[in-house]
Amino acid sequence: MARIAVIGAGVIGVSSAYLLARAGHDVTLIDAASEPGRGASAGNAAQLSWAYGDAMASPALLKHLPAIAMGRDPAFRIRWQLDRDFLCWGLKFIANTRFSCWWNNTQDILRLAEQSRHELAILLRETDVEFDYRVAGKLHLYADRQSFAAADSSVARKNALGFEQRLLTRVEAENIEPALAAYQGDIAGAVYTPGDALGDAAGFCRQLTAWMIERRQVSVLFGRRVSSFVQTGGVLTGLRFEDRDELCVDAAIVAAGPQIRSLVSDLPEARDIRPIRGYSLTIPRTGLAPSISLTDVKRKLAFAAIGDSFRVAGLADIERPGAGFNARRFDTLKLAASAVLPDLFERSDELMRWSGERPMTPTSKPIIAASRRIKGLYINAGHGMLGWTLALGSARRVVDLFQ
Repeated sequence: MARIAVIGAGVIGVSSAYLLARAGHDVTLIDAASEPGRGASAGNAAQLSWAYGDAMASPALLKHLPAIAMGRDPAFRIRWQLDRDFLCWGLKFIANTRFSCWWNNTQDILRLAEQSRHELAILLRETDVEFDYRVAGKLHLYADRQSFAAADSSVARKNALGFEQRLLTRVEAENIEPALAAYQGDIAGAVYTPGDALGDAAGFCRQLTAWMIERRQVSVLFGRRVSSFVQTGGVLTGLRFEDRDELCVDAAIVAAGPQIRSLVSDLPEARDIRPIRGYSLTIPRTGLAPSISLTDVKRKLAFAAIGDSFRVAGLADIERPGAGFNARRFDTLKLAASAVLPDLFERSDELMRWSGERPMTPTSKPIIAASRRIKGLYINAGHGMLGWTLALGSARRVVDLFQ
């Protein structure tokens, strides 16, 4: 049994702590926030998209890159930076837009997503953790015939891998989700994935942590920020906090999202992780809200009904680490959501705003590996927009590193 610290109590860190404790290790979960799930997990899209692990760097995005670079797509924004790490990340990202790279990366992500689905099924059987989980199904909405036609080959490839997806007309989509009758955006067609699910990621973090504490499976240190690692001869022996206190450990998992760059900036693994900022708006759920998970492909919007709430998430801002959110981007998101579901977002006075940085690699694949410089230090980060979907599968792979 090893003494293992998990740094970061979002979905990645909490999932890692859970499976490490289940494997018999002595686990301490650490976060600078006062409770779990306060970072990128706090207001994400809530979608568990088992069949939508598509790498962001794709041939389609490459064609669209000039428009993004010139600021013509409100869903994307790039703040250009003249530093070496940003330029290297960007060149690697562009290199991965080739079809062969994109498809290989996507298949790797889909395998990890399937592993997550398997681990979640076990967790649901073995715990009574409540986080508004339900298999709602998902509809990807395409605004024009050209993009819908391109989806045909993607559906065929994924069905060949064992996923279940179907191409639908707008009428067929409305039969599955009647609320689409009021959808103001064009729908040339839709892709339906009945097995995809929804869940409150922040609720998962809080409830699973409480469940583990109650059963004395983990120790927790919240409101504590790790500042550095204690090592002897390249071997990790402990963590040092900002107040200079130290914690003796045999190993540590860094699952702190984009903060990994400040914590392990001297490690080569950190250079492949850049923050991509996303935004969400959450309103009280009414009878007008769709119950199925929706993604508007043209507008890059994801809609989800979570318990008594309804959320829209979107936007992808590639910027320097720690740049902070832009209040005007909430207006951009609300305008886009109101254009397609005006009865929900135009008329709601109860808006909960969230913005967070998602750590992303050029391949969209997370880094789940032992550090090449410090023995006993491990990385579990870089999941991008798919952290919630990939959390438990990534945690299983972390556990496997200790086998």
